[in-house]
Amino acid sequence: MDVWARMLVIIFGSILGSGGLWAFLQSKDTKRNATTRLLMGVAYDKITTLGLTYIERGSITKDELEDFREYFFDPYAALGGNGVAKRIMREVETLPFRPHTEYNGIFTNDQGRVISNVQLVGDTRQAPPPQ
Repeated sequence: MDVWARMLVIIFGSILGSGGLWAFLQSKDTKRNATTRLLMGVAYDKITTLGLTYIERGSITKDELEDFREYFFDPYAALGGNGVAKRIMREVETLPFRPHTEYNGIFTNDQGRVISNVQLVGDTRQAPPPQ
């Protein structure tokens, strides 16, 4: 074994055997876990608050349902969320759709007519991979 190979073995052995490396990796994992728990707590609060509001109201708009699912429930479920959020989501999905009557200003065209026949079309472009 030549000198460079021995030196590399010694360096890598020292790095892997050092307690500092393991402490560093463990602290990163602890921070990641805390961040995940915090995000899950915020999402859980939003899912229960918003979901129960829709259930008490007895209806939901299509936009509200799509946003509720995309921005709160799906990420929460992907992180391993619990059954309470799933039960709320199932209940919200059974609600009848209601029109956007409270927000006519947003859903009005240039001629002052309410836009009610909107078709959602998916974006066919490829999204860049997450970094």
